[in-house]
Amino acid sequence: MKDVKSIDWTEAATFYESRLGPGMLFDHLSQAVRHAVNVPLRRQHDTARIVTQSGSQYGWQEINVLHHRLRASNGSE
Repeated sequence: MKDVKSIDWTEAATFYESRLGPGMLFDHLSQAVRHAVNVPLRRQHDTARIVTQSGSQYGWQEINVLHHRLRASNGSE
């Protein structure tokens, strides 16, 4: 994963809940992360991914790290 400080939170991103089915497009990575962490546990497939417009990919472990960082940065504003 990229250094969290260098991530472009405003980059367009797509959340794929599983390998099957279409992804959900978001204008910003931050929106995709917030959406992903609110998916009910019973629907959280191991294959879920967020893919940014530039091609960066994040699985659940990275999504949780990104969400933690996003929450921390919002709390400091």
